[in-house]
Amino acid sequence: MSEVAGSRPDSQGVRLGAALYNGNHARLGDEISRLESAGVDFVHLDVFDGHFVSDIGFAPRTIADLRPLTKLPFEVHLGFDGPLRIMPALAEAGVDLVLMHIEGLAMPYEALRLAGTYGSRVGVVVTLGTPLGCLEPVITLVDSVLLLSRVTGEGAHGSSFDPLVFPRLRAVRELVIAAGTQVDIQVAGGVRHEHVRDLVAAGATTLAVGGGIYRVPDMAHAISEMRDAAVQAKGLQ
Repeated sequence: MSEVAGSRPDSQGVRLGAALYNGNHARLGDEISRLESAGVDFVHLDVFDGHFVSDIGFAPRTIADLRPLTKLPFEVHLGFDGPLRIMPALAEAGVDLVLMHIEGLAMPYEALRLAGTYGSRVGVVVTLGTPLGCLEPVITLVDSVLLLSRVTGEGAHGSSFDPLVFPRLRAVRELVIAAGTQVDIQVAGGVRHEHVRDLVAAGATTLAVGGGIYRVPDMAHAISEMRDAAVQAKGLQ
């Protein structure tokens, strides 16, 4: 698949993104500037419909208004019933990558082939309880796989990082290698500094972080520490 935008050589290709949903929604423009200054590689945007996921995320119009404020890639976690119906609006809003829940796709292979025609790069999200065999038929169709490391939509309720993601990461890495393709392997959900080394060692190439950088005194320092941990993990592989 296509090369992942936003990679940084100082972290040996491991990208760190910020989940904007954790920011101040009354000052989203300022939050974007804050993320740029802190040195993130991309902006992770949750787009939820209140049904597939109980929370409500960013609307395409909001994303379109934010798009001119930064050159950072915009990557959407799409928790939506019938996600294909919103894909054209997200592409028009300037989203670089749309990650759709495979659990929300009645015919994943056909849906992903169609999704790839809308203009954004395409990936899939897999929740903790979904068997990873669902990825085998579609792994060559996607640019990215996002493994959730806690229950979808539970971040606001204090749900914590679940170590079940580690063996799942290793399994996806082996699947990608066996398929002979290049796929960005992402993790999101309760990720903090203490998890980075083990996540990268298990196969993660991208981490989307929320409270792990927002609920600390110094965001830039937290990101720098995570980069250092990623480099250490790469050195052990």
